[in-house]
Amino acid sequence: MPALTTSHETQEKEGLLAAYPLKANAVIFKGALVCVDSTGYLVPASDSANLRFVGVAFESVDNTGGANGAKRARVTKRGVFVYHRSGTYTQADVGAVVRAVSDHEVAKTSTHNVLVGTVMELIAPDALRIRIDNHTV
Repeated sequence: MPALTTSHETQEKEGLLAAYPLKANAVIFKGALVCVDSTGYLVPASDSANLRFVGVAFESVDNTGGANGAKRARVTKRGVFVYHRSGTYTQADVGAVVRAVSDHEVAKTSTHNVLVGTVMELIAPDALRIRIDNHTV
């Protein structure tokens, strides 16, 4: 496309919530870390190949028995959330990037490096607060 020679309406959208079509037979629970797979359908986050993190499920949606895209789920694209942590953390890990282990657990290292957030606060022996901004696609 050529450069603009006049004003252009970019159709800005807030972008806090986005709806994604679910993978066939996927079940997404409210509050889950969620990804799209290599085919572009929404699945629960896991330490699996070819996943791209898109956010936190705003609602629960069950597509059991449904085809790819038969249902959609709204996803929060930014914010700070509490998740279970895998591995040992210290105060020095504030600011570290964490990866998905499951749809409710994160770790500093993983096999497939599905990046989901940045450590904001250690809040319990088994939980931490992460910021997902800058990690969603």
